[in-house]
Amino acid sequence: MHKINMKLENLRLDLLRALSDETRLKLLEFLRHGNEICVCDIEKVFDKTQSTLSRHLKTLTEADILESRREGNKKLFKVKDTQIFKLLAILDNLIKRNEKFKKIVELQQKI
Repeated sequence: MHKINMKLENLRLDLLRALSDETRLKLLEFLRHGNEICVCDIEKVFDKTQSTLSRHLKTLTEADILESRREGNKKLFKVKDTQIFKLLAILDNLIKRNEKFKKIVELQQKI
């Protein structure tokens, strides 16, 4: 395998690992509308400690999904590239086509 392909594979893995957490996915949805937001404001909405949220935000930032900047003593975060939501939409479509998903929906409709 070529070195370039291996690097691309590693970058894909890093991105998918960053997305493979429920809290991080919820953070992305929370940040979807492009506003910069401080951890202290996110903490008011999420039932997580500031240190836990900071760790998740750091993971998303290191994966180049979020960007941050300092404003005084606050660190503000926002989605770096909204293309990430297209990827999530593709995943949603794949899941919806999945037979397991269809069975779960059918069972929920019977309840």
